[in-house]
Parts: sequence; structure tokens; C-alpha cells
Amino acid sequence: MKKRLITGILYIGVIVGFFFLRNIHPWLFGILIYAFSLIGTYEMVHACSFRKQNEDGTLQAPAFPLAFSQKVAVYIYAALFTPVYYLVEYLAPEEGFRGLLNLSFLFALALLCLLVFDHKRCSLQGAGGAMLCGFYPTVLLSTMMLANDLPAGTLALLIIFVISPVADTFAFVVGSIFKGKKLCPNISPNKTISGAVGGVVFGTGASVLLYWLYTLCSDYVYTGWGSQYAWAPWLIFAAIGLIAAILTEFGDLTESIIKRKVGIKDMGKLLPGHGGILDRIDGTLFASTFVYIVFELFVIL
Repeated sequence: MKKRLITGILYIGVIVGFFFLRNIHPWLFGILIYAFSLIGTYEMVHACSFRKQNEDGTLQAPAFPLAFSQKVAVYIYAALFTPVYYLVEYLAPEEGFRGLLNLSFLFALALLCLLVFDHKRCSLQGAGGAMLCGFYPTVLLSTMMLANDLPAGTLALLIIFVISPVADTFAFVVGSIFKGKKLCPNISPNKTISGAVGGVVFGTGASVLLYWLYTLCSDYVYTGWGSQYAWAPWLIFAAIGLIAAILTEFGDLTESIIKRKVGIKDMGKLLPGHGGILDRIDGTLFASTFVYIVFELFVIL
């Protein structure tokens, strides 16, 4: 528990440090996202290639038998993803997402071409695994880059990086106190329904509180959906907190089922007490995707 607490504090310190770097230039936050992408991709490729041991000592086939060429394609995709976004943004402001789309099309095309050029080693199952490793976490992380460049990017990122830890923490605390029926015993036996409810309630409250504090500490004025009504922003941010907290729980369960399918306990060992980077940001990835979409469609008008 002590090791987990220290690691958690250091992780929060890194996030806060990059928020300060955003004051120098917003793009400096991309360094953090790039690190998440590269480390998370390595963890996913390693997980998909993991071979479980049978009782007789023999090794099973990996869940996704990625050929060497497929792994190379995944790593190249992850290595280029963030730099391509900022390069296109530099050359054509607000068009960075087009660079990501084109790179993703090329990645998919490369994986299909490898089925021909390296047909002896590349399987359809490996191609699917490579696509999964490219999409999760790199593509989902792109929503953090996109949110970072929104007019209200600071508020969007605060919600992304606060709601998920709040939902996780209070799901654990409430679940430990009230216990009760298991949420998904076949996927994550330690999670309870009471904990999930607690995480959602406190996650919703955290979103509303963040909005209120942000309006007090900045000159931010809500101009989104229903801005002519005083109650509209409170409703919007309560809804953001509610759904983002639910998605945080779902993201955690999604990673749990991935780990169960491939036969590993943690995605990595980088964060003592927590596991790997993906064990730390699994719920954040799902919340980030939703928060960005809502900000783009309803908050930034």
C-alpha cells in the first residue's frame, strides 16, 4: 500500500508538472501524451505476445501472434503519431487531425500489405492484434491532444485527469466500506456495485466542482449549449462527470478483460503498486474520448 501511495503521488506530480509546462506552450503537454503512447504501445505488444504456461510446463500460443514485421509497423505508427499531429498543426493550424487520419489509413494499409509481403509469418489474427495495439492506447490518446488545443483546453484536461482518479479512488473507498454484490465477478472480482455507484456519484460531483472553481479562478465564460440559461452549464458538467465516471469504470473493466484474455496480471511494471502505464490510464482513455467529443459538440460553440 505504501509503495502504491508513493507511486500515485509521483504520478500526480508528473501530471501537475506538465500542466505548468502548458503555460509556457500548450504543445509541451504533447510530450506527456507521446510518452503514454510509446510506453502503452510497448505494454500492449508485450501483452498480446505473452505465452501462458500450462501445468505441464509447456507454453501456449500467444493470444495475438504478432509477426516481427507487424510489431515494427505498430511501433512506427506509435512513434510517428504525436509528431505528425504537431507537424501538421505547425504547417496548417487546426488541421492536425487530418494528419492523424492519413497516418491511420496508411497504418491499416500497411498491415494489410504485410499479409502479402510477409504471408509466411503474418496471420489474420496477428493483423487484428496489431490493429488493436495501434488503436489502444495511441488513437484514444489523440483525444487528449485534441482537447489540449481547444479554446477551453485547460478545463477539458482538468476534467479528464481529475474525474477518472476521483471515480477510481471513491469506487475503492465506498466498495471497501459497503461491500455488497460484485459488479462483474467474472472479469474483475474485487469490484462491487456499491463501489461503482460511489465512483459515479463522486465523479459527477468532481466535475461540477471543477467547473465552479475554474470559473472563479479564470475569466472563462460558458458559451456552449443552452448558454442563455443559468442552469445549463451546471447540467452539462454534471452530465459530463456522470458519463465520464461510468466510462472510467468501463475502461478499467475493458483492460481487465484484455489482461484476463492474454493471461497476465499487470500490463507492466513501470509504476510499482499500480502496474504499467495502461493500468494507470485505462479509465482515463475512455473518459478522455467522451470529454473531448462533448466539449467539441456542446461546450465550445
